[in-house]
Amino acid sequence: MKKLTQLAAGIALVSGAAVSQAVEITGNVTLATDYVFRGVSQTNEKGAIQGGFDADFGNGFYLGTWASNVDFGSEVTTEMDFYGGYGFELSENVALDFSYIYFMYPGDEAALNYQEFVVGLSAYDFEFSVVYSDEYFGDGGPDAFVLSAGYSFSLSEATSLDLHVGLTEADDEVVEGEDNYIDYSIGVTHSVADLDLGLTWYGTDIDDFDNADDRIVFSISKSL
Repeated sequence: MKKLTQLAAGIALVSGAAVSQAVEITGNVTLATDYVFRGVSQTNEKGAIQGGFDADFGNGFYLGTWASNVDFGSEVTTEMDFYGGYGFELSENVALDFSYIYFMYPGDEAALNYQEFVVGLSAYDFEFSVVYSDEYFGDGGPDAFVLSAGYSFSLSEATSLDLHVGLTEADDEVVEGEDNYIDYSIGVTHSVADLDLGLTWYGTDIDDFDNADDRIVFSISKSL
């Protein structure tokens, strides 16, 4: 799930924790014209089929899994994410979330597998997260921190505008010779007939790398 969506999912599960102690299982599926993670295409600018499941234990704890096709120009064609965490409300409009994510890439290049530790804060319509990875994108990868901020507000009952900015900072190269870069996005989501239609513009400050160029992505998502 490689995006601030993880924090949003955790916060959403927190809000349900105060209501019931029963385990609730939910799912999601998405079709998109590209899979963009922190401003960089993970599918070599091709389409993506994605989906996952979440389990809310009703006490602040949650587990989940998510998968997508990827294209790195190698035999690796799939990303599988496994995550868990604990979230709680600090007040009516403020919540804190701690989570762990393991990114797995089945195939001959399993050395790409890595982990992230995430602290997220949701305050009113704002979301903030701090991510740390000790081997970003696999064995021998650099230590890296990712700082993200997002803001979402309703344009109408069925339509929202979502803003995002992120900073990736590492002690060695993470993308095309860069050890740090900024990514940003502006998106609109409209809900109709139990579907979420998304249109998002992504950009970075990375030069001379096609997969990090500005792009517009259209997506169709459904909760199960």
